[in-house]
Amino acid sequence: PPLVAWGGHLPPQGYGTVHTDHVAGASAAVEHLIKTVRRRILFLGDPAVPEIKLRYEGYQRALDRAPRGTAMHRIVPAHLTADTAYEAMRAWIREGGQFDAVFAATDVIAISAIRAITASGLRVPQDVAVVGFDDIAIAAHCNPALTTVRQDLNRGARTLVDLLFRRLNGEDTPSATMPAELIIRESSVARD
Repeated sequence: PPLVAWGGHLPPQGYGTVHTDHVAGASAAVEHLIKTVRRRILFLGDPAVPEIKLRYEGYQRALDRAPRGTAMHRIVPAHLTADTAYEAMRAWIREGGQFDAVFAATDVIAISAIRAITASGLRVPQDVAVVGFDDIAIAAHCNPALTTVRQDLNRGARTLVDLLFRRLNGEDTPSATMPAELIIRESSVARD
């Protein structure tokens, strides 16, 4: 049957997808952190999840191209729920983990990281910058407002429906990749 799904395209897949360029979006987020002179950037998330794996790949690529003195890949595994992300971040801080920025796999994880960071007596963004991914509605209303990678869900939904109808009419349509857009807000501003 004709099938088009929302989500990262991971070959081999026998169906079409509509997805944001997760790798490029994550790379842009981490490059932004590097430009604000962050050098110990954590990835907070679970790369076992297909879309998160692509975001982790973008994180790795940006760090591989980073200036000398930038720490290599550091991952703090965190499931997609707010509570587990909060606890993972708190545990990293309690164990003395050194970091000055967090690239979170999702905005929910990023918001939980901000809560854990501030509960530990650190300040966002002065001590630790935080960037998320998705640009959920509440991201702009957090304190501080969350820098994030925007996925254009309205455009994605229109494209998905269009591709599905074209497949139902017998057309062999390719998957569609949408560009990601970095939205810079207060959670990642440059240090004073």
